[in-house]
Amino acid sequence: MQKIAELVNQYRQGDGLPAEFYTSKEFFDFDMQHVFKKTWIYVGTVADVKKRGDFRVVQVDNNSIIIIRDDKGEVRAFYNTCRHRGSQICVTEKGNVPKLVCSYHQWVYALDGNLIYAGRMGETFSCKGNGLKPVAIESVAGLLFINLAEEPSYADIEKMKADLAPYVSFYQLDKLKIVKEIDIVEKANWKLVVENNRECYHCNANHPELLKSWPPFGAGFGWPDNPQEAAAIEKKIDDSYVIKRPEWQAMGMTHEPLDLTDDRWYRAMMMILENGAVSQTMNGQPACNKPLPGFSKPDNGDLSMWTHFNSWHHFMSDHVVTTYVVPISESETLVRTKWLVHEDAQEGVDFDMDNLTRVWIKTNDQDRILAENNHAGIRSDGYQPGQYSEETESLVMNFIGWYIKQLKTGL
Repeated sequence: MQKIAELVNQYRQGDGLPAEFYTSKEFFDFDMQHVFKKTWIYVGTVADVKKRGDFRVVQVDNNSIIIIRDDKGEVRAFYNTCRHRGSQICVTEKGNVPKLVCSYHQWVYALDGNLIYAGRMGETFSCKGNGLKPVAIESVAGLLFINLAEEPSYADIEKMKADLAPYVSFYQLDKLKIVKEIDIVEKANWKLVVENNRECYHCNANHPELLKSWPPFGAGFGWPDNPQEAAAIEKKIDDSYVIKRPEWQAMGMTHEPLDLTDDRWYRAMMMILENGAVSQTMNGQPACNKPLPGFSKPDNGDLSMWTHFNSWHHFMSDHVVTTYVVPISESETLVRTKWLVHEDAQEGVDFDMDNLTRVWIKTNDQDRILAENNHAGIRSDGYQPGQYSEETESLVMNFIGWYIKQLKTGL
């Protein structure tokens, strides 16, 4: 604890973190306790649990959490731990059940978590008060967040709802379905995975598939040194945005940039896809011929949204790509990506799975290699923290500043 306090208090904004932040088991445990168990964690969408009895299980450190839709259509979350002797109830990651039944001694819970049957417990035992332990869960226009703190800060999530719901609600996540889900276990500390996502300094050299549609100068990298050339590019971006703005306003789409502030740990930015693209595909054409609800034709906007430490999302006119990270250990991180389309879209008719997923499958694997190489290099005796680029890594700096602030609350 003393070593953690020293390193946290000595940290200088603008520099990289010392190796211990990424490689130490003690730091990892501190991260889990003061970041992942005290803040709102993105865990999926309402499309994960579309029907009554649909459930998903997510793992956060030592905690297995059930996300489930109950009989009244509400999405709830519970610790995946029977109130009898603690056995896990859901032993698969997803499914549909009429009731939650512990396979050990057949205790039965309703979908709202209440215990409704416990055999051979005697006349003095009451099911009342022995329901599953709830976990705080909130929906931001269909994006689901949980909080494992004993007393969660609802002010944080309410502000987030007020800020982000106008953007996300346009895409009507309750009318979408998940058609592909891929897990990657990256051999890198979770902060390196997030830092890599927070900058595009690396994109020109590493993401040829993504750059077929991703704005090369809107992401803060590769800006020309020549002032006249830079000004021409900036004007092109501004003109394109102004042209699109009346169309988005007519559709009722919230699109003005929502940037970071001292009390925001999330960001939303409407990007204009490059090279005439209307979707993040290899040829820039729609990945799904059935537009999302709210769109009547392809649109070249991409709502890029992320939360500081655990998720990033791309909302387009034809599909949504949503990704979250959860630490496994100090040197392993789960990266889970899902692709969503209109709930009525049919594979082979409205979309081709390879075309839908190829860009981000390639990009995620490229990012995995970068993060793993980064982690391996940091373990070297020769590593010492370098300085971030204010031009291209300002969002990394912002994330690290927020992260240090979280750790200080636990010292």
